[in-house]
Amino acid sequence: MKKIALFHPWIKSRGGGEKVVLEFLEKSKHEIDLFTWVYDEENTFEGFKKFKINVIAPKFAKKLSRFHLLRGLFLPISLLKKIPLEKYDKFLISTSGIGEFITFRNYKKGQTYAYIHTPLREANEKIVEWNLENRYNSFLKKQIYLIAVKIYRIFEKRAWKKLDVVIFNSELSKQRAEESNLLKKKKNFIIYPPIENVKKEKGKNENYFLYVSRINAPKRQLELLGAWEKFSKKFPKYKLILVGSEENKNYSKVVKKKIKELKNIELKSGLKKEKLENLYSNCLAGLFLGYQEDFGIVPLEIVNCGKPLIAVDEGGFVGAIGNFHKIKEKQNSKEMIEEIEKALENFVRAKKKIKTENKIKYQNFIKEIDKIIDKI
Repeated sequence: MKKIALFHPWIKSRGGGEKVVLEFLEKSKHEIDLFTWVYDEENTFEGFKKFKINVIAPKFAKKLSRFHLLRGLFLPISLLKKIPLEKYDKFLISTSGIGEFITFRNYKKGQTYAYIHTPLREANEKIVEWNLENRYNSFLKKQIYLIAVKIYRIFEKRAWKKLDVVIFNSELSKQRAEESNLLKKKKNFIIYPPIENVKKEKGKNENYFLYVSRINAPKRQLELLGAWEKFSKKFPKYKLILVGSEENKNYSKVVKKKIKELKNIELKSGLKKEKLENLYSNCLAGLFLGYQEDFGIVPLEIVNCGKPLIAVDEGGFVGAIGNFHKIKEKQNSKEMIEEIEKALENFVRAKKKIKTENKIKYQNFIKEIDKIIDKI
């Protein structure tokens, strides 16, 4: 058994990154100490309460973590605190971008590993285009964003030089690293994140569609609501249930306001596992709309529950499952609304639903990670 310092930049929601970190804390055979810049106990998984969370950034960092344009300020924050790595055998970084900045002050030569959920999404060329069209609506914000991306890419390359072994969560994440010339000759692996087996219950296929995801612009709840407004006029008997925590408060306010204007929609958050399993089991179909999702755990949970999947046709999850009811990916918001509405209408009119199968040969996530840490 080894002693490992595990760093994850922010534990602030019920997202895939937090889920992976919690899995490692709960199931690894090694002794783990967790370090983070931000810990929001109320909005993340309850399981973290069982562990000591070492917060190594000032309190004001909690607010910065909620704003995309301000996250670059974690670069100077990463220089403030030194983790006592001399007490540990290995240093493991869990990152979706920016988290690797921790290596500027904290590096264990030859023993620094990283689990890459994705290189920073906001610095990826395709996602930059989407952000410019859908997220930043003023000339000044667009220019600040583009300058921030250029600066980030410089520091990103320097930080990656101090990652000795990298483990990706999907082929798409690895592809992004290669496109940014980050990988070079580094030892690298792909290990899919842990997929929670949603308990299959004998459901009755009620007339509701289910979308489980954090409420944030790239998850495109507003586009779904725009499509639902048109769809529900033609098919008023169907209902939509959204499940997710607030990742972006301003965006969430707009989503909630739009829901009040529409019919047959429910928004739920903070659900217990049993309640969520019940929703999966009884839904007519599960939806997934995340833009260029690095992996996408929710589509796999829908499939594992034996339910039809209606999802965008691009993302890390696409290669992991068989055929499904596809929504054609569009960067333009209005065009996306049209594609979602079309997919919903096609689904309810289809006499035979597409049976989706999970093509992943499941690895034991923790055992595979532990094996790499032990041998590489």
